[in-house]
Amino acid sequence: MLFSSPIFFGFLAIFLVLYATIRPDWRPALIILASTVFYGYWNVAYVGIPFLIAAMAYVLAIWISEAEPSRRRLRLALAIAIMLTPLIVFKYANFIARQFGVENPIVTSALPLGISFVSFTLIAYVVDVYRGDYPCSRSPRDLLAFTLFFPHLIAGPILRPAELMPQFQGLPSVAWRNLVLGLAIFTVGLFKKLVIADPVGGFVDAVYHSPSTADQLSSVVAIYGFPVQIYCDFSGYTDMAIGVALMIGVKLPNNFSRPYAAVSIIDFWRRWHITLSHWLRDYIYIPLGGNRSGPHRQNGNMLATMLLGGLWHGANWTFVIWGGLHGLALVVNHALRRVGGIPFYGRIPRVLRAIIFFQLVALLWVFFRAPDVGSVWKIVSGVGRPAPDLALFLDANAFVLAAIGLFFITHHLDDHRRIIYLVRRWGAPAAVAVMAIVWIVAISVSTGSSGKFVYFDF
Repeated sequence: MLFSSPIFFGFLAIFLVLYATIRPDWRPALIILASTVFYGYWNVAYVGIPFLIAAMAYVLAIWISEAEPSRRRLRLALAIAIMLTPLIVFKYANFIARQFGVENPIVTSALPLGISFVSFTLIAYVVDVYRGDYPCSRSPRDLLAFTLFFPHLIAGPILRPAELMPQFQGLPSVAWRNLVLGLAIFTVGLFKKLVIADPVGGFVDAVYHSPSTADQLSSVVAIYGFPVQIYCDFSGYTDMAIGVALMIGVKLPNNFSRPYAAVSIIDFWRRWHITLSHWLRDYIYIPLGGNRSGPHRQNGNMLATMLLGGLWHGANWTFVIWGGLHGLALVVNHALRRVGGIPFYGRIPRVLRAIIFFQLVALLWVFFRAPDVGSVWKIVSGVGRPAPDLALFLDANAFVLAAIGLFFITHHLDDHRRIIYLVRRWGAPAAVAVMAIVWIVAISVSTGSSGKFVYFDF
């Protein structure tokens, strides 16, 4: 069930009515039921998978918390291995088999939606219980509500138990203020998805589907268009998730902070997919040793973390290379910081530094989007092919180019604090009127349909 689909709007309306009318102590159960319907709408045969992983986490966390101190570390390792098993089987079994020459697929079913996000969320819960950062829950209902909460279930944000579980202890009533603010944030995400991500994605998909035949301008637009598509698609989903949660008074962490305004790779990973960045730092990089054993060990830890982060995105060597290149960039960035940075780079105006750095980000995104390693060169080499007739190209792709231009013009304004400020300043009636106009534009552009979110594949 897509956030940007008509069926979801009907689902959300029914959920909000029920949530507002039932007893407060029944609301977590309603969240579990609604989330089950939400997930099962895609494929009812897979609806038990999040329940299975949550049951594993519930039992294993208790098993760890009751162990003698000398055995807790071993139990944690076993628990993580057990909880990763469904993810490895569904997502990586075929990839691993191919490395050993087995071409016939071992797993023929589709990848269950959200399995990566569910696995990482619940591993965070088990590790936090082990560390003593969060108490072990004896309530299956609370852990299920945390796991299944439908706004974040499919594509994040990746949550820590302390960020969400306490909020289920006293869920507030539906408040008009939260409804308006949540709807405003949701509307921004809807606009990103329907007006920018989907049209730009259609162009990008066509080029990546036949990279050998793309002309020069098409290749250039695809290289710069995919960063726009994936940001508006993924951050649009996050906006909608945060907005839906806020409608019932639940606060989710933001996942993006204008990443294309970054001026370095370190800055980029503080702004892009923030909850994943923090997860990789806290549950892989720091346990590996972080920066505690000198720069050489730190470099190895960064590379290992980013390689695993790339592999998390998909069972394909393109994701591994993408993660590895980001890891190498982080190593170089940290090395430059230790020697004082690049001479004169800091004197360049920040906006120009962001433009310069964006060229690297856009190039690395080619590895992320390409279906295989061989296609990467086909896309990049397309820049050197003959250019088409400029007037005809502009006429045929005017809306896509306008959408990309609109994104870059407004990217620095993409901040939930601005949305909240404007809603409060304008007042609810004016804000709702503006939102209605945005919805009309978005639905008109999309002609009432929406493409699948990119991160549903991960």
